[in-house]
Amino acid sequence: AMSSITSLGIFTGGWASYNKYSLLSSMRVVSQLVSYEIPLILSLVGVVMLTGSLSLDEMVNAQNVPFILLQPTGFFIFFIASLAEISRSPFDLLEADSELVAGYNIEYSGMKFATFYLTEYCEAIVLSTLTATLFLGGWQGPWLPPLVWLLLKITLVFSLIVWIRATLPGLRIDQVMGFAWKFLLPLAVLNILLTGSF
Repeated sequence: AMSSITSLGIFTGGWASYNKYSLLSSMRVVSQLVSYEIPLILSLVGVVMLTGSLSLDEMVNAQNVPFILLQPTGFFIFFIASLAEISRSPFDLLEADSELVAGYNIEYSGMKFATFYLTEYCEAIVLSTLTATLFLGGWQGPWLPPLVWLLLKITLVFSLIVWIRATLPGLRIDQVMGFAWKFLLPLAVLNILLTGSF
């Protein structure tokens, strides 16, 4: 649901600015979000199978061993697909500077421009929180208070997201789409089959 709302907002923002580069960028992002939504959801099926519940609280309590060790493939798919969902590097086709002159927000400035960027970083923090909760044991940990453990894990994942953005080059649109449909989707289905068999 969040992805659909994000897609609608990005597409409307690109279309409403009456700029061909903005429209092209927004269409790219919408196709990317739709493509990566499927492996993202399928990557969580393994976690749900191990937990037996859709409750985040139950998922954390079930992690005597963090799920990143029991579901490394699921973590890989979830993290990569989530980066694509929030359009972070190397999936930042919406901001392909060399092609699209900054992307769908090229015609925006001031508060509207700040809102687009604030949304991007809010999505990165939400991704960090979900990753820490689903795969890193959430607030569990020795000695320190639970809130401190959760904040440390969120900070670790967010730092990884920033590091990836500063390190990896961007991808072409055909590479991004092919990676979702030809690699991540079959890998997610295989992960579900292996989890079910074990």
